[in-house]
Amino acid sequence: MMPCSLETMKGRNILLLSPHSDDICYSIGGVVAQLYPHAQLYMLTIFGRSGWTLPSASFPQSVDAISLRREREDRAYCSRWGISYDAFTCPDSFLMGYDEFSEINADACSDPRFQIVLNLIQGVVAATLPAFIFAPCAVGKHVDHQIVRMAADAIGEVHVLYYEDVPYSSQLSLCDLERTLVAEKMAPAMTVSIDGVIDSKCDAMWNYSSQTNQCVIAKMLLHAARVGGEEVQYAERVWRRIN
Repeated sequence: MMPCSLETMKGRNILLLSPHSDDICYSIGGVVAQLYPHAQLYMLTIFGRSGWTLPSASFPQSVDAISLRREREDRAYCSRWGISYDAFTCPDSFLMGYDEFSEINADACSDPRFQIVLNLIQGVVAATLPAFIFAPCAVGKHVDHQIVRMAADAIGEVHVLYYEDVPYSSQLSLCDLERTLVAEKMAPAMTVSIDGVIDSKCDAMWNYSSQTNQCVIAKMLLHAARVGGEEVQYAERVWRRIN
């Protein structure tokens, strides 16, 4: 198995799978900031057709307007870090009629979007030939994140790393989060200090203005501080699947 470190990723093609427009920035924005400009990064947002935004967002709340705003936020983030970008127009859970309860209790395998997403991601992997893929752990069990994780699980011959979904990861104790992932046959693969880029990560999160408020920033900082432990102030961690 290929060792996991930022050093081993330099000069490589890396595919970033983002269920929604903000997930990569929120969850591994510090890793991304440190990989730039040393790797060829390509971000793919899966559920690009969106119906959810902060109630306080000051722009028209139609699906078209929200989807366009979120895409523009994505493109600005990718431009910041030299990331190639594309998005599918799959509808998110909000547009599929899920509510806050059902979206974390749904059977993702039965969701009609699952096979579509699986086929689309497999096509991108075949076309881009990444050495590494970052995908969500699906901490919090959000159905959209579960779909992307299961699609990543099905990818062969590529080193897949799974990030701890922010802000959902902050809602579990660190022990519960680790216990859950270990039970799902996963093991920690890499913990990366983000002390040197924490301000840049926060700035990038604020640029997702349709989604970010002070509460989201606080949850990210809380989880990053827990992962950092006694060694560093803030860190991000990714996991690997145990065969």
